[in-house]
Amino acid sequence: HGDEWIARPDRIGEPAVVTVTVDIDGSRRQVASTGFMVRRLPDPAPYITITDQAGNKVRYRGSKPIAKSQLMQAQGVEAAIDDNLLDVNYRVLGFETLFFDSMGNAMPELSDGPRFSSRQREAFKRLSRGKRFFISRVRAVGPDGVERDISPMEVIVN
Repeated sequence: HGDEWIARPDRIGEPAVVTVTVDIDGSRRQVASTGFMVRRLPDPAPYITITDQAGNKVRYRGSKPIAKSQLMQAQGVEAAIDDNLLDVNYRVLGFETLFFDSMGNAMPELSDGPRFSSRQREAFKRLSRGKRFFISRVRAVGPDGVERDISPMEVIVN
C-alpha cells in the first residue's frame, strides 16, 4: 500500500523477523532484516459517527454534549484503534444502551447488531437536554479474529 504495511503474524508473544528483499533485473537481494516482539492488538474504543455542522463525518467518543439531532441521524456504534500509531477498524457485533428513569431504575435496551434498534431510537426521542445514557457491553471483533468486550461510553444529549 505505498508507505503502509500490514503484518499478520502467526503467534502472539513470540519474536518475528521482517526481511526486506529487492528484485533488480531478476536478481533478488536482501537489503534489511529486523526482529521485533509480536504483541496483541490493544482494545479499540467505541464511537458513533456523526455529521458536524460543516457536513464532515466525525467520530463522537462520548463524555461531551452531542446534539439530539446528530444522535437521531446516527446509525449505530462502531469501534476502532486510531491513536496516530495504528489505524485498525473493528466490526461491532452488538451492544446495549443503558438509560435511567426518574426513579433511578436502569432500563437496558439491546441493539440490532451494530445498529441502534427501534427501541433504542424511541428512548433517544424521550431524552431531554442534559440527560445522559451509557453504551455498554460493546462486543467487537478485529482483523485478528478475536472477539472482545470493550469499554463503555457515556453519551450526553445537548
